[in-house]
Amino acid sequence: MRVYLLTILLIGTALMTINSCRKKKDVMPDGEVLLPRDVAITDAEYSKVKDILVYVSTNPSQLNILTPSRNSTDKIPLDFSPMSVSISSDGNFAVVGFDAHLSYVDLSAKKVINTLNVSCEALDIVLGNNKWAYVFPKRDQWENIHCLDLTTGKETLSLGSSIYAGSKGKLHPAGNFMYVTDNNLGPSDIAKFNVREGVASSMYDSRYHGDYPVEGDLWFSEDGKRVFLKGQTVMRLSDDQEQDMVYNGTIGLDTINNTVDNMKRILSLDHSAAANRLYLLPTVIDYNSSPQSRTLPYVYVYDATNLTYLRKIAVKKNTSDLSAIEPHYVFVNAKGDQLYVITSEKAGDKVNWAIQAL
Repeated sequence: MRVYLLTILLIGTALMTINSCRKKKDVMPDGEVLLPRDVAITDAEYSKVKDILVYVSTNPSQLNILTPSRNSTDKIPLDFSPMSVSISSDGNFAVVGFDAHLSYVDLSAKKVINTLNVSCEALDIVLGNNKWAYVFPKRDQWENIHCLDLTTGKETLSLGSSIYAGSKGKLHPAGNFMYVTDNNLGPSDIAKFNVREGVASSMYDSRYHGDYPVEGDLWFSEDGKRVFLKGQTVMRLSDDQEQDMVYNGTIGLDTINNTVDNMKRILSLDHSAAANRLYLLPTVIDYNSSPQSRTLPYVYVYDATNLTYLRKIAVKKNTSDLSAIEPHYVFVNAKGDQLYVITSEKAGDKVNWAIQAL
């Protein structure tokens, strides 16, 4: 009888071990991937389709492709210091924005296809599914989106309404439109641009002007039916103008009362349809300090359906002191079972960058 029970116990333990290994097969080991000293990350995006984290960095200037399933990073040298990056919906290509240039990159072949001139500093950049890139200027006041045909290299300014310098945009998951948020304007707003013909053309902005905070950045739900805004506002999206950019709730950074906190913003956010969760990095505004905002060293987790706050996760494992750590980007994989957080940490007069797998 004892032998029988022991056999069952051993088999059960073996099965648990196998299942545990199987669960972790396609993800990185939890922990920290410390980047080389002096490396600084300037922008990052993640492809759920390919399960790759693409980030651009300086010292040296390069595009990096982290493949979590292999726990390995491929590096592509760049000719200029990168400011921004955008990857295609299928995860096969990327564009990198610089001061007065952009590079079109084949992520599968791991090489730069070509480098083109653009007449602005690329604060933000969007890669369309149509072999066009859309560059958002860093400087000046009323500006246009700089639209580049990646096949010919021709640059054309967007049509219709202008944008304000510092605006940021993202391609809607359907691929036909961009949504753009204002920065450096009060009140901030969100607008829609048509990119089906290549050159971006303005369509309309939201019906709200200060009713709900926008604050200058945005992230889509995986199905493209909602947009989550830096100012904690959620809006429904639609091809029907009357139903487009309609208020749909608030992501309450006041986690006690589950309501808006006027002294907080969302720095980075990602949606997991598989887990029905929102993962975000909150920042706190402090006008008496320099800089005037600081990012909290936690990932806040929300129910994606009803926007209820659930819990927070420390951005670095196995440490009791998070005070020197600043998170910058958060991403969740397609299965919803692993987070990637890009962090920087002060160490004396140095800043060490890392990717945290949680």
